[in-house]
Amino acid sequence: MSHRPPADLLRNAQHWREDIAFRQDVLGKPFDFTTTWGIFSPQKLDDGSLMLLDYVDFLPDDDSIDLGCGYGVLGMTAARECPNGQHTLVDKDFMAVEYARQNCEKNGLHNVDVHLSNGFNHVDPNKDFSLVMSNLPAKVGKEQHYLYLLDAHARMRSGGRFYVVTINGLRQFMRRAFTEVFGHASKVKQGKTYTITMATKD
Repeated sequence: MSHRPPADLLRNAQHWREDIAFRQDVLGKPFDFTTTWGIFSPQKLDDGSLMLLDYVDFLPDDDSIDLGCGYGVLGMTAARECPNGQHTLVDKDFMAVEYARQNCEKNGLHNVDVHLSNGFNHVDPNKDFSLVMSNLPAKVGKEQHYLYLLDAHARMRSGGRFYVVTINGLRQFMRRAFTEVFGHASKVKQGKTYTITMATKD
């Protein structure tokens, strides 16, 4: 007799295939999110992104890019806080892009462009940005981090700001890398788990 998975596991799997929906405040105002298992932090917004958003200096006319957008919270917040700008959300995961697009639509954000891209590789070369944000994953390797920084520097306007949040174990590397690429680095905030680093393009 062949083995069959337990009935309760099969029932759970049916539930796990359903979209996850939740509402959460960002900078004091609610967003509605739809996510799925397999995308980073699917049941609630991750603490690193929320920490980063608390310290970003949003300007009404900013044109921003969210690198590695996941299901969209950084770019969505920029679109809401900077209503006069255009906001690009990119991720290399096609499912993340699909849910980020859905979440922008669900929250009535129309000043956005959400699409598949590994960093800047498939971003319109004619676009430039005054604000770059990223919740940088630790496991992609320093080479990818350098490419993010170098490509951002090439596409940023004078006076543009680049904010990243990383786990604390990467904070010294990020300080060095920002200094190499931008000529300086500022530690905006260090918490128990995460550090926010930023640089401004001269």
